Amino acid sequence: MEKITGNIISTKANTLYAMKNLIKKARIEKMYILKVEDFWRDKERVCQEIRERFEGSRIVVRSSSTQEDSLKYSNAGHYKSILDVDSASLEEIQDSVEQVIASYQEDMESVLGEQVLIQRQATDVCLSGVIFTRDLKGDRPYYLVNYDDRGSTDSVTSGRGGKMLWIAKDIMPKKLPPHWKSLVQAVREVENIIEGIPLDIEFAIDSNNEIILFQVRPLAAGYHETDIKDDHAFFLLKKKVREQYERKVDIITGRTMKLSDMAFWNPSEIIGTNPKTLDYSLYREIITHNAWNSGINKLGYRKLDQDLMYQVGNKPYINLNYSFYSLIPASVSEGLAMRLVDFYQKRLEEDLSAHDKIEFEIAYSSYDFMTEKNSLKMLEYGFTEEERRTLIDAVKEITIDAVNNQDRLIKEDMESLAVLDKCRDKMEQLRRSDAGIYEIAKGILELLNTLETYGTPQFARQARIAFIARSFIRTLSEAGYYSHEETDGFMKSISTVSSAFNDDFEQFSNNKMSSEEFYAKYGHLRSDTYDIRSERYDAMNFRPVSARNKTPKNSKYLDIDLAPLKKALDDNGIDIPEKDFKKFLIKGIEQREYFKFEFTKSLSLVLELIRKIGNIAEVRVEDLSWLSVADIRAIRKDVQSEALKEKWLELAYTRRKQYREYRTLLLPEVILSPLSFDIIPVYEARPNFITSKRIEGEVVMLEDDKDADITGRIVVLTKADPGYEWIFTKNIKGFITKYGGAASHMAIRCAEFDIPAAIGCGEKIYNAVSKMDYLELDCKNGEIKPGIQYNNLHALITQREGVNAYGDPTDILESAYMRFYELMGFIPKPVSNHNRNIEKLFDDKIDLLIVVGGGSLQPECYDRPHNDEIQPHRDITEEKLIRYCIKHGIPIVATCRGMQYINVLFGGRLHYHPKLKIERPRGVDHPVRLVKEDRIIQVNNYHQDVIYEGELAPCFEVLAVDEQNHTIEAYGSEEMKLLALQWHPERKFETAEAQDETRKIIVNFIQSHIR
Repeated sequence: MEKITGNIISTKANTLYAMKNLIKKARIEKMYILKVEDFWRDKERVCQEIRERFEGSRIVVRSSSTQEDSLKYSNAGHYKSILDVDSASLEEIQDSVEQVIASYQEDMESVLGEQVLIQRQATDVCLSGVIFTRDLKGDRPYYLVNYDDRGSTDSVTSGRGGKMLWIAKDIMPKKLPPHWKSLVQAVREVENIIEGIPLDIEFAIDSNNEIILFQVRPLAAGYHETDIKDDHAFFLLKKKVREQYERKVDIITGRTMKLSDMAFWNPSEIIGTNPKTLDYSLYREIITHNAWNSGINKLGYRKLDQDLMYQVGNKPYINLNYSFYSLIPASVSEGLAMRLVDFYQKRLEEDLSAHDKIEFEIAYSSYDFMTEKNSLKMLEYGFTEEERRTLIDAVKEITIDAVNNQDRLIKEDMESLAVLDKCRDKMEQLRRSDAGIYEIAKGILELLNTLETYGTPQFARQARIAFIARSFIRTLSEAGYYSHEETDGFMKSISTVSSAFNDDFEQFSNNKMSSEEFYAKYGHLRSDTYDIRSERYDAMNFRPVSARNKTPKNSKYLDIDLAPLKKALDDNGIDIPEKDFKKFLIKGIEQREYFKFEFTKSLSLVLELIRKIGNIAEVRVEDLSWLSVADIRAIRKDVQSEALKEKWLELAYTRRKQYREYRTLLLPEVILSPLSFDIIPVYEARPNFITSKRIEGEVVMLEDDKDADITGRIVVLTKADPGYEWIFTKNIKGFITKYGGAASHMAIRCAEFDIPAAIGCGEKIYNAVSKMDYLELDCKNGEIKPGIQYNNLHALITQREGVNAYGDPTDILESAYMRFYELMGFIPKPVSNHNRNIEKLFDDKIDLLIVVGGGSLQPECYDRPHNDEIQPHRDITEEKLIRYCIKHGIPIVATCRGMQYINVLFGGRLHYHPKLKIERPRGVDHPVRLVKEDRIIQVNNYHQDVIYEGELAPCFEVLAVDEQNHTIEAYGSEEMKLLALQWHPERKFETAEAQDETRKIIVNFIQSHIR
């Protein structure tokens, strides 16, 4: 085969033309390369040639610019391409070509040397997409396929959707399904022709599994052949990890285990997908070794004396079959139980996006108001009605026993917690003593043993009861007994330890609770519960600033109508009084959170005791994170600190090195067989949406910006646990996590505080969210998408006038203005108050003028004189800008002082600091009526000067009024394309709803006047 270096890469058209006669394993559709100068010279002739060449078939008119798809430039998707053009129509051909050329002209001075590519439109397309021949971000040898299997040829490249798949580059094609086999073989052929450059290849696959190539371009401009690494070591490491997995045999089936990183006890949410050695070891020790099963065994579930969690590379996984087996009632026969495990496994394999929801959507592990209907699915998989009834009756018995025995179980588990408390008090004294390494190690092991006997099994039991309660609440709305809003309200009424934390946090922030009291209750919390590197609250000198507003209090018991609940119980043959059942639901969720809060006190102390040993042995906390519980057990009575330090540092070095190697691997979310390491689909998870609300807001990636102001914003985290309680004191607008389940800690917290949330979004959605500055979270319809935001609109923005410490003139602009308009998609350009050529500012396209607030106007603008500092240069500049924009039809948004100034410029009146009937304190929201919509909204207040009703310039229309004070709060003009607001959209509001209303007003204005 002819091998060519990177110089084959040219324009899109030239590259395809050069490839056309070199490839055998794919085809390139019929082409016509149009030169722009030829088209302009004789459009009719060129269009006629195109019509004759394609003989009436549908064609695609594609960009093929020198500024895209080359070794120097990528600009993927920057220029226009037109699909489904009728080649029999000269008019359609000409119009399409002109549209493509026009897209060039937007950023090129001359297009004479450019091309347009015309191709026959592919038909019989079953699958299309793009394939990258290397993972550049991780520098890993995988093919990344973004594809659409709905028959569209541009849904992926246009950004309208698609699926993702990773394929290891060393895979044998025969292991692949036929369509992927054909694609990989075709791509390898192209790679052999164009060596040394990672490629981005656009393709389609027809019904015969034949490959059609639409484009071949460099994956990254500026990437050189010398950047390609030897991947042999990587493939050996992948082989080693695959062999690790192959040695893990499931005792239930006798075959290799089927694993999930988010099922059941969801390690991805609790310790992350790449936990340090100590995190993993502690989670295994106190939860997934024994407590996970012993806790629920007492409720009537099957006993299984096996580890639930296994590690592949760095990644922790849950054994799916062990999960399924343990959630089957003990009273069910072994034969039926084994068939159920197989049934659950098959159902999951049909929809792997449910792997974080196996308790809700796959296994029938508790009885709820939809169980009778949902369990009919068993009949489709070969179960008899008798077998279905056997399972459901057994599950129902477990469920009703849990309800009836709840008080007794809580009492017994509280007694166990008392034993744990006693041990913890003893170990707290040890922490404060001058004990040696061996004594501390003995204390750690004693506390861990007590915790896994008297703490975590009890938590596991209460967590299962909470799951039962949560399932009942969820299905009350699914079955139609209550609306989603009613069940959301009920969840909001439940007060967990988070409510107490919120109240105490407020007291603490306002100096009504001492730090000693606050830390005594909450000092053990950490942002990462199992991570020794994460500081406790009591070690952070944690002095929070009080949130702007109190989080709304929850009533202890929402006064819901119990009649539908009674009907639900009667319909399902549950003989429990509705009042008692309601108490069960509330207690179930409250106790789960309480027991988790309590057992983490002991876990936190374990970490502090390990730190204490580290201090004695002079081992850094970072190095301690590479230890395991086994390393603590290995400490002998005659231990010497220097020898221990040497040993631990050696362990840390070895494990850190191995961790870094494993971290380069791409590991799947679900492992079903050894092939899962070579073909890795990226599942679009179905997030667990909390509440039925729809919100829009600014996104804060909290792990990237730990000091960010999160008030009124949508907070995004990979995972979250009790150490993030402080988030809920900040009046956040919404919450999104990558990992987490429907009954997880954060799901319950968000329901309790009525915060719209999407818990457990998975990798694909999380990565999309991380690229958004502003998004819409629609919990009712289960959607996360970009909020209303425009692209690359250009705005001029005025500034306040001032003088610096040296007496020099300065321009002053609050950053909040920039951020507010950036989040709408504008690129604001500040205008100096000393600009001498206003018209020059409009040489480039300007879509909007923003006239800001701040400071007083000239005395003659008011009803009475004043001695405030004035801004004469600003007034002159703003007047010129305003009049220019009105004359040339450029929309204007004016705020506060800007709103007042425009009114005066056009003949209106303004009152200086009048005494209002109802005082409007600065920074406090107040009501205004939107005149056209005849409804009240809340707006903020940062002004003292007012326009009274009747004193607005006659050319303007009143849009909003303060009815109590008879003042005008907003006005506008359709003719002048003007929106003027007395309040500040960029500053804080007391509620997210108020901020949304103002943003909506501005968005509607932009939609009306900016095309």
